[in-house]
Amino acid sequence: MEQPFHSMRSVPNKAITPQRVVGMVAAVALQAGFVYAIVSGLAATLIQKLPEELKVAVEQEKIIPKPPPPPPPQVDLPPPPVAPPPVINIQSDAPASPITVVNHPPPPAPVVHTAVTTPVSIGRAHTCMDKYPEVSVRLNEEGTTTLSFKVMPDGSVSNVSVAKSSGSDRLDNAAVSCAGRWRYKPQMVDGTAVETGWQANVQWKLH
Repeated sequence: MEQPFHSMRSVPNKAITPQRVVGMVAAVALQAGFVYAIVSGLAATLIQKLPEELKVAVEQEKIIPKPPPPPPPQVDLPPPPVAPPPVINIQSDAPASPITVVNHPPPPAPVVHTAVTTPVSIGRAHTCMDKYPEVSVRLNEEGTTTLSFKVMPDGSVSNVSVAKSSGSDRLDNAAVSCAGRWRYKPQMVDGTAVETGWQANVQWKLH
């Protein structure tokens, strides 16, 4: 049998030539530039729109401030206490008391005595040798006793006491006992006998 006849067309040889390479590169570059232009335009558009969208978003998220609360009601406060003014007492000068002049009688003139005498011992003056204590004689005690007493208007002696001791109580006591027997002419004032105070010494001396 005979084989079927197929029409056999010649296929041109597609070998890679430099012209084909240049054309392909140019096509790729053209497509890349087109894609870059599209991408760059979209990116610029997005960059321009992005702040507006963010701004809108931020403005939408703002919190609306709440209105301030109403002011508190006015309360009428009582007026502050007012201290009363101090009371000032102004002392006025006391009225001058009237001066009363009293005419007193002049004091009496001092009495001037024209005649004054002093007491005078009668008999042996201030002698007490007869009253010398025996113990003082044996002990050879001597001294002077000063006596103080009063001479009465009748000449007697009273209130005898020791003004200065002789150094021996025996001699002092003997002098007081002896003076009780003395007699005096009393003091005379204008011819009148008066009581007066007097002193005398009693000497105790052994022979």
